[in-house]
Amino acid sequence: MRLENRRVAIMKRMRAGGWFLRSFQAGVLLFGMTAAHASPTLYERIGGEAKFKAIAEEFTNVILADDRINFTFADADIAKFKKLIFEQLCELTHGPCKYTGRDMHEAHAKLNINNAQFNALAEDLYIAFDRVHVPYRLQNKVMVMLAPMQKDVVKPGFVAPGTQAPPANVR
Repeated sequence: MRLENRRVAIMKRMRAGGWFLRSFQAGVLLFGMTAAHASPTLYERIGGEAKFKAIAEEFTNVILADDRINFTFADADIAKFKKLIFEQLCELTHGPCKYTGRDMHEAHAKLNINNAQFNALAEDLYIAFDRVHVPYRLQNKVMVMLAPMQKDVVKPGFVAPGTQAPPANVR
């Protein structure tokens, strides 16, 4: 009988809008608000798939026009490069994509890329971002994510033909 009395008491409180029901409703409301206001990913903040495809297209165009580094892409499959750049930027910014290319060390092992060339590529990406109207603060967020790749891309001590080595005290 005691169990039945408890059940009746709880039911009365629930019908009367007792604490249990209000607590439950508040919990559901807070959970719903949290889910509805989850922070958008950097991928979403930049503009999603269409914007990243435009970035990959423009970035490729800028690179191919840049005499400081375009020779590096002379034998490259440009369509594949665009696809991989899109995937890489998409995945890096928490978009729905999966990067299908090789890791950066393996992909750049035979290219003898120096810091000047790496920096030229970074400048070209900034130009592409500007041309497709990505806000500068978001550009910087992407660049911070890409910067650690420099150690896998640049060959220490390599000086490309036509460039000067930095003074020994600067290295």
